[in-house]
Amino acid sequence: MVKLTLIVFICLILAGCPDFPRIGPASVERAWTYYDEGEYDKAIKEFDDVIEDEPDNGEAYNGLGWCYGKLGELTSAVDDFNIALEKADTLIDPYAGLTFVYSDIPQDQDCVDAATTLIQRDPLYFFGHDNDIDVDDVRLVKAKSLCNLGNFTSALVEVKILNPSFNCDVSTPEGREALLAEIERLRGIV
Repeated sequence: MVKLTLIVFICLILAGCPDFPRIGPASVERAWTYYDEGEYDKAIKEFDDVIEDEPDNGEAYNGLGWCYGKLGELTSAVDDFNIALEKADTLIDPYAGLTFVYSDIPQDQDCVDAATTLIQRDPLYFFGHDNDIDVDDVRLVKAKSLCNLGNFTSALVEVKILNPSFNCDVSTPEGREALLAEIERLRGIV
C-alpha cells in the first residue's frame, strides 16, 4: 500500500498538480507548446513562472501578450508586448501582436506605427506560432487602420503591395469604397 501511495504521489507531482511544487524550471518552450495547442491559460501560467524565475525575459512577456490577445484581454496584451520590447528590443513578434491588438481596440495610429516598425525591421516577417500570420496580414491590418484614419492614399500603397493589379481613385467616394472592398476581399485570401 505504501508503494502505491508513493507512486500516486510521484505521478501527481509529475503531472503538475498545482498543490505540489514544480519539478524543474519553467520553460518558454513549454509555454509556447501550450500556446500552439490553444491552451492559453496553461501557457500564461508557464510564461508567468518563467518571469518569476527570469524577470527580464522579454520572450516570456511576448508570449503573455499573444495569449492575452487570443483571450481578448487587449489592455493586458498591450502592456505585455510593450514590456517585452523594453526587456528585449530586438524582438519582432511584439510589433505584430501590437498591430493586431491596436487594430481591435481600435487605436489606429498606434496600429500603423507598430506595423510600420515591423515591416521596416523584417519585410519577410512570419510568426512561428500561428502558421497563418505573416507580413501580408500585418500590411492588411495596417491598410485598414490607414483607411480608418482617412489616409486612403497610404492604404492603397499597402493594398497594391498585396495585389499589384488593383487600382482605384481614392479621391472619390467610389474609389474609397472599392479600396475598402479590396481590403475585405484580401482578408479572405491573405
